[in-house]
Amino acid sequence: MTSGSGSFDHSALVHREITPAEIETRNRMTPQAFRALVRQRQWQPDSSLTQYYCMGYAQHSMAIVPQDYALEFLVFCLRNPRACYVADVCEPGSPHPPVIAPDADVRTDCHRYRVFKDGVLVDEPNDILSYWKNNMVAFMLNCSMGFEGVLRQKHVNFVTNGTHISNIPCRPSGRFKCDGMIVSTRVFATSNDAVRAVQITSELPVSHGYPLDIGDGTKIGIDITNPMWNPSHPAPAVVPKAGEVCMSWGCAVTPEIAIKAAKPPIAIVHYPGMVFVGNARTEEFNSSFLS
Repeated sequence: MTSGSGSFDHSALVHREITPAEIETRNRMTPQAFRALVRQRQWQPDSSLTQYYCMGYAQHSMAIVPQDYALEFLVFCLRNPRACYVADVCEPGSPHPPVIAPDADVRTDCHRYRVFKDGVLVDEPNDILSYWKNNMVAFMLNCSMGFEGVLRQKHVNFVTNGTHISNIPCRPSGRFKCDGMIVSTRVFATSNDAVRAVQITSELPVSHGYPLDIGDGTKIGIDITNPMWNPSHPAPAVVPKAGEVCMSWGCAVTPEIAIKAAKPPIAIVHYPGMVFVGNARTEEFNSSFLS
């Protein structure tokens, strides 16, 4: 059990230097192989979380709500696609995403979860088998860790700089609302890297699309030196140097805020950074790829 404060606890992570050989091995892993490690409790997360695994494959945030909340939540996601792009929706009571990974099980394949009751965080278990009910609907949403893999494939140089609460309002739907969209921020080595990142991510709606802000973040009300959560913790936030470019994207922590506001009797999301890796490649969600 947790205190219910909703703060991000990094104590479960191993903070160490990850070798290039380890990164290469992780990059080449298939989603099926990675999910098997997670499901069998053979994956020990470290500060790289899922971002270096299965390069090129889409990674998905996940939200599970009761069926009588599902339509309102779906409308909230459709009204705020930059933070909540819907990649797949499971049938009520089914833990198997029919489009992106029918061989997967959302109850076991994220390593760690956050369980909310009436909007309050009550548990952070390693699986949700004991919480699962036949009226639950699982939504597979977007995650920027998918586009990070594509950027690395294309040799774009950047550093992840954590998540922030912006002043960008979300469009509400019934009981679901979020006054300030959560954004994730990255610092790019050069303006050329930044331009390439804009070009690449603009074609990747499943990874939040093009950035919402380019610059120091003041226009969207954030302090880039003070993230609410940083996957490289306990390292300090990156302060851009001369010639470097900071950009912010929508973040799928946003629907978690909306779920807290809606206060369903039970709702479940993945733990930050420990997301669901699907079978489809990130670029397969590009409309030109699908046409």
